[in-house]
Amino acid sequence: MNKTKFSGMVYALLAAIFNGTVGVLSVKLFQSGVSPSQVAFYKCFIGLIIIFSIILLSPKRNDFLKFIRARWYIVLVCAFFGFFILYHFETHAYSTTDVSTVVFVLFGSATLFSFILSAIAEKRFFGFKEIQAMILSVIGLYLIFAENGNIDLTINAGLINALIAGLGYGLFLFLSKKLKLGAGFPQLGTLFLFGCLFLYIPVHGDVLNVTMTVEIFILLLLLAILPTIAGFWCTTKALTLTSSQSVQLIELSEPIFAIVFSVIFLGQLSSLIQYLGGALIFIAILLHEFPVSLQKIKSLFSSRSVK
Repeated sequence: MNKTKFSGMVYALLAAIFNGTVGVLSVKLFQSGVSPSQVAFYKCFIGLIIIFSIILLSPKRNDFLKFIRARWYIVLVCAFFGFFILYHFETHAYSTTDVSTVVFVLFGSATLFSFILSAIAEKRFFGFKEIQAMILSVIGLYLIFAENGNIDLTINAGLINALIAGLGYGLFLFLSKKLKLGAGFPQLGTLFLFGCLFLYIPVHGDVLNVTMTVEIFILLLLLAILPTIAGFWCTTKALTLTSSQSVQLIELSEPIFAIVFSVIFLGQLSSLIQYLGGALIFIAILLHEFPVSLQKIKSLFSSRSVK
């Protein structure tokens, strides 16, 4: 494996770690009376302010204006799928469906869709390593979220919203790679700008109905910095170094980190079945990123038998 691909895997893993904080921070905000739609808008808006502040203080702020003039239409499309479709339909799914069902359907559909889009773009069928990675990762996801019997795959509005959110994120990963969005503060700033405009539409009459306490502001600030800014930056950086399906597959480790954070900060214990599900996801990642052919295995055993 070359250094470029390995670096892409590291960035995707970092994105999963940062994104794993979403659940803990969001739950605390919901408990404080902030609605899911407000959380989606405010974390993006605060992230936009932070990024714009960094850009304005940077000597390369002219690069931001050049990037907008040259590639605004590409970012507009990516922001539509990566911010509006993902966050809008995800929050609507959370309001009508159990969290376990939403996360399972969202992650599962995003993974499968990213593999399908890559195969279509390259005009080929799935390889063996892709098939085994998809099967193992979906089974692993199911074991993580089905432990408490909370996954309900009955067709309803919540499941459809979660499915649309997953397809939106899968399209974001694919298009960001295909259209060569790149990574950096100009890209992030433009993504957040369009993302805020999209996310303001469904909540424009509800945005200001929040009593902004110090606790709520700190939680929103952490949500903006960790999963939103750092998570998106690592994701876009990973997409410049490796394939979109590899990024999505590695980011499936996010629920594993979410479990760890839940144990540490919320005191929620996990079961052996959930840890088994996490192990299957890591096995899927290893088999996809470090494939071992039957020929290599045979040569290994034959060399040992000769000795």
